[in-house]
Amino acid sequence: MTNHPSMKRTFIGAIICLLSVAMLAFSGSASQPQNPAGQNQATQDAIALREAFRRGGLREVAKLKGHYVGEYDPHWDLLLSLETLTKDSAAVIVGRFTKKLDARIPDSRVIFTDYQVAVEELIKGDIKQSETVVTLPGGRIVFEDGTSAEQLTPYFDQPRIGRAYTLFLMREKAVPGVFFLFGGPEGMFDIEDSAGVRSHGRADDPAAVETKGMSRELFLRKVREQERK
Repeated sequence: MTNHPSMKRTFIGAIICLLSVAMLAFSGSASQPQNPAGQNQATQDAIALREAFRRGGLREVAKLKGHYVGEYDPHWDLLLSLETLTKDSAAVIVGRFTKKLDARIPDSRVIFTDYQVAVEELIKGDIKQSETVVTLPGGRIVFEDGTSAEQLTPYFDQPRIGRAYTLFLMREKAVPGVFFLFGGPEGMFDIEDSAGVRSHGRADDPAAVETKGMSRELFLRKVREQERK
């Protein structure tokens, strides 16, 4: 991402928040026991999962479970307006998702899946190629030992191949050449339907409220205006 200190603190703070959610998912993933003995075993399993995650992230959890599947909420604990999304993003593009690529696990704790995106309009930033790679939270990864980990995102709708989106993007030095969503799901808007855009953020996020019912034409005009200010 950019080298701006406040931006780095924002990203790190968001990841810390999200990891705490992931940790809670471990403790809640076991089925409800029917007896005290089962309850004791479920508690031990949950503790073992948490310790494995602290020790080595999803790789260690996969070793423990063989094939781990968990839920992950990628929403940032921030309230971002359309103006903030535009001003603080490294790049803003109108693009069309063309292909789903491989998954990656840059920090051992969160799985991301790469997508190839055809750039139809560059509103902000320095993207010279007609296609770029955007990585989104969620996905499945297989480790060298044959174990695997999968993170589902029930609170974030993954993009549909062939549809057009406006993406507010950031860079991360640990993954050069790849863009992440700035603001998490708040930085992704489905604009395929010209009659109205749809934020992938939460319904009460400022940018989602601000753009609810807004036409694609008006939405893009506002984003372009924010970039010119």
